[in-house]
Amino acid sequence: MRGDQVPPHTLPTHFGHTQMNQQNSILLLIGHGSPAAAGNDEFMQFAADLAQHVGVATQPCFLELAEPAIGEGVARCVARGATEILALPLFLGAGRHQKRDVPNLLDAAQAEHAGLVVRYGAPLGPQLHLVGVLAERAAAALATSRQPVSDEETAVLLVGRGSKDPQSNAELARLARLLSEIHGYGMVEYAYQTVVSPDVGQALSRCVRLGARRVVVLPYLLFAGFVRDDIVNQARQAQEQHPQVEILVGQHLFPHAGLLAAAAFRYEELRDGMVQMNCASCVYRQHGDDGDGHHHHHH
Repeated sequence: MRGDQVPPHTLPTHFGHTQMNQQNSILLLIGHGSPAAAGNDEFMQFAADLAQHVGVATQPCFLELAEPAIGEGVARCVARGATEILALPLFLGAGRHQKRDVPNLLDAAQAEHAGLVVRYGAPLGPQLHLVGVLAERAAAALATSRQPVSDEETAVLLVGRGSKDPQSNAELARLARLLSEIHGYGMVEYAYQTVVSPDVGQALSRCVRLGARRVVVLPYLLFAGFVRDDIVNQARQAQEQHPQVEILVGQHLFPHAGLLAAAAFRYEELRDGMVQMNCASCVYRQHGDDGDGHHHHHH
């Protein structure tokens, strides 16, 4: 380890303590939840796909905006005979939800069931599996292009939701760099749907100033819903501002084998007791900040 590297901080993955018992363990897959039925349906399908992929009993649930809620999900696991729950937050980054809201709800649910152990996993994070998915989404969008534009004049614009958590926002910049270096996209920029700048229009204008005549907008989102719809709308507004530029919008991450592989990696890490996160620059550790500072935002 280099002197400028911060050692990883192991998350408090145990709520209670006992030896891991594979036979009585159930994977609790936690999604955010959306007012859009399509997004919730995609999550439920992903939960079924993941259960088959990793070969383990799985109970899906939602943080908010959809049912079953986390407490109900825990109760269903117990009703199925679980003495240990492997709780995996299916979030792309580590913001307030993953760091505070979900653990608090798991604590409350665990207190309702004597002897139950809950082990808590890490969010997906900027894994190379997901970089590969983004590269394929970009290639698929470019295949629909109707304009003779060179690769040098083509930009990829990676768009995440945005957060008040600096670590979560920084992961998008890291992904953009990985997408550029590993997959050879020369011009890769990033933007946020809300909360922080730049938004899609601002970042797309930057791409144009840098010489782009074609921009592929890639929503860095798990599922369909309000956030994706708003990214598409921002791209349409940007198209009106830059009619000379071809703007293409790629698909979000689901469904893709790379997304399954990323979630399976986090599950195996949790199962094997290897969950780690770098918390040195976490706003909650430094300031007790409320992070995203929003309630019931729509995905």
